Amino acid sequence: MKFFDRFQATLEKIVGPIAARVSSSRYIKALTEGFMYTMPITLGVAVIAVLSNLPITAWLNFLKQVGIYQVSQDIVSLTLSLLAIYVVGAIGYCFTKNEGENGVIGALISTAAFLVLIPIQHAKVNGAEITALETKYMGSDGIFIAIILGLLIPQLYCFLMSKNLKLKLPDSVPPMVSKSLTPTFVSMIIFSILFVIKYVCTLTSYGNLYTLIATFIGKPITHLGTSPISLIIVFTLINLIWFFGIHPNTILMPYMPILMAAGVANTEAFVSGKALPFFTFVVISSCIQVGGAGSTLGLCVATIFSKSEKYKSMRKLVVPANLFNINEPVIFGFPIMLNPIYFVPMILTPILNGTIGIILSKIIPITINPTISMPWVTPAFVSAFFIGGVGLLIVWLVCLLVDFLIYLPFFMIDDKNALLEEKANI
Repeated sequence: MKFFDRFQATLEKIVGPIAARVSSSRYIKALTEGFMYTMPITLGVAVIAVLSNLPITAWLNFLKQVGIYQVSQDIVSLTLSLLAIYVVGAIGYCFTKNEGENGVIGALISTAAFLVLIPIQHAKVNGAEITALETKYMGSDGIFIAIILGLLIPQLYCFLMSKNLKLKLPDSVPPMVSKSLTPTFVSMIIFSILFVIKYVCTLTSYGNLYTLIATFIGKPITHLGTSPISLIIVFTLINLIWFFGIHPNTILMPYMPILMAAGVANTEAFVSGKALPFFTFVVISSCIQVGGAGSTLGLCVATIFSKSEKYKSMRKLVVPANLFNINEPVIFGFPIMLNPIYFVPMILTPILNGTIGIILSKIIPITINPTISMPWVTPAFVSAFFIGGVGLLIVWLVCLLVDFLIYLPFFMIDDKNALLEEKANI
């Protein structure tokens, strides 16, 4: 116990202040809320994505014959594959609103800034002049700039508004007109800055800001963050801090841009009929947390062998909740948090699950459909089957079995202690 007390004290000194700053950061708040606002799009398209991509040849042939398949793929392409354009507006709205300014204005200016910086292509098609925006910059190639612009443009807007650079209108002007015209001078300044940035980028060999950022920042961060080892390390750290009572969002939310960029890149490749660039990443992310942080579903299954009344009663509570990825009852109820008995399996499960995912992804044939997005409370075995078919479901079941075997001996110790305590009380 002394070791855990010292370790907890050390961790609280190091991670505690960081966690406090992260949770109170206006940037992290805007990111968190902004990503949440995009969920109606990802979940709203989920049914169409699932039904139009079921791995049944006869069904797919039927959809193609009646023309439904292409329409459904177009909807997926214009939503999930263009997620960056929705992200920038959502983050811009949240940041501006949290700063006490008009959130709608922040969203519109952020989205406009995002579009302004996209390079325009000019071409002739059948003798007609065509002007087009490259949609790839609205997908995975634009996620990082969407996040940057969604935070920086509203911050600049709020700063300039605080300097009273507002268009003064008489009281006789209707409030709706007044609100829309008040930030005129501020908008002029912002778009003038964007003009300079866009022009300067044309003088470089990269031609535009998107290519420049992708070359120096976006791609290196994405490739580093989406490596299988990075994913295992991140979720191991999540379990470590969760064990000591620090919420996983401290690590998870800064990591979300990486997860989103990988997801959009996979979706774009899938819709284009190409190999998924982050195939192993998807397999690991589907099985590294079986039942929530700590892979606690394995522990819940272990309660089948409980002999104490405490855990017989607890089993009725934690198993149904954990099946739907709600593991707070087991984290706080057993408890797992700050319970030295469960420290080893908490740290060990993401490492083993990730390793199993890497190995089995090379052995078992798995076909991933990244366009499918399920609500987080969907039982993981259901999500695994729809996203990766029987192959991914097998990987998930193997990880569950391994988690159960890891947790079982530690649970037996905990259950024995609870049984002895009950007998002593009697």
